[in-house]
Amino acid sequence: MKVFLLLTLLAGLPAYSQTTLPKALVWGGPGACAQDCVTGAVTAAKKAGYNPVIVYPGSLVAEDFRDAKIWIQPGGKASQASFAMGSTIRNQIRTFVKNGGGYVGFCAGAFLATSTIGTTGNTGLGIVPGRTILYEAIDYITLERMKLLTPAGAVYRKIYWEGGPYFRFTAAELERIYVRGRYTRTNQIGAIRTTYGTGRVYVTGAHPEAPQWWRDSVNLVDSDGLDYGITTDMIKWAAKK
Repeated sequence: MKVFLLLTLLAGLPAYSQTTLPKALVWGGPGACAQDCVTGAVTAAKKAGYNPVIVYPGSLVAEDFRDAKIWIQPGGKASQASFAMGSTIRNQIRTFVKNGGGYVGFCAGAFLATSTIGTTGNTGLGIVPGRTILYEAIDYITLERMKLLTPAGAVYRKIYWEGGPYFRFTAAELERIYVRGRYTRTNQIGAIRTTYGTGRVYVTGAHPEAPQWWRDSVNLVDSDGLDYGITTDMIKWAAKK
């Protein structure tokens, strides 16, 4: 009898399943690195309160964008992702953002956001002005100290970095973006946010979504801890939450 009453009470409670959360599309196709780049983006989406849906070329359809709030582009190889997407998916992402959707990109996702991917000459999304250029860190994999710019002032954190870009803008282009982070060693721009149409774009050359095992695998001791607070800020701002 007690079990029946308990089940009856539970049945009357509102259901809070994962599907009630706003949807985030996460690219899982070619160009997303195999070392947990997709998992890191998925974890970031979940921590920000979103239901991540991994999408691939061949499976992505126009309906996937209808109730999505944000597109998250993981780290990896931007040119590979662009080739796999082709003009169709790139146009779908561009239209999604232009019409009010959000875009967050980590490392390769930042490279992909500009019109041309780094110095490759390959086609990017063109939702961020200026150029992306490979940042020359002291080591190929490192914890890069970054100066994060917030309304409350500057905050300094060590963030996992592996082959990401810095951004270069003309004076006119700088008026269209908001600098959110600089590499402390060079003062080059490492993270920005901007708008495209009625949508929002937030990209970084570093990997704030990096899981702990990335650090452990190369013996990096990060006294700051994981950086999911940064990814949550990025996702919520871009998705207008």
